Amino acid sequence: MVLKNMFLCDAATAHPDNTFSVLRGGINRFTLSKIKDSKGTIKNLPMTGALIATLELERTEMGKLHNVEIAFLNADGKRILPDIRANFQSPMSQRKSYHNIILNMSLDIKEAGEYCFYINVDGHELGSLGFIAVEKTEN
Repeated sequence: MVLKNMFLCDAATAHPDNTFSVLRGGINRFTLSKIKDSKGTIKNLPMTGALIATLELERTEMGKLHNVEIAFLNADGKRILPDIRANFQSPMSQRKSYHNIILNMSLDIKEAGEYCFYINVDGHELGSLGFIAVEKTEN
């Protein structure tokens, strides 16, 4: 199994024919926005977007149940969220098969810095995707 692509975008939608639509893909930098609540406390607004990953499976991997795990860590290696776990099974085919993972999310990132998503399938790390979060600067 090979990770063919992994990227962040504003939004993504899966289609029945195993394709997907993406709005503003290729994001690698998020700006943290703040808001003052009714009590005067300043809070970061959640970062919204989607993570897309496409896995390429060989014939010997099709028809079997696979376990996927996505971890979200900061630059110090601390997990920001509990790991996301799911199962998938690709149908049998005469040639390579592709499985898309689409994770629409809203992340509560509290501080600027470097962050990374890691994707593991069946206990093997297939790849990672880093991005940075920066403070909004006033003009």
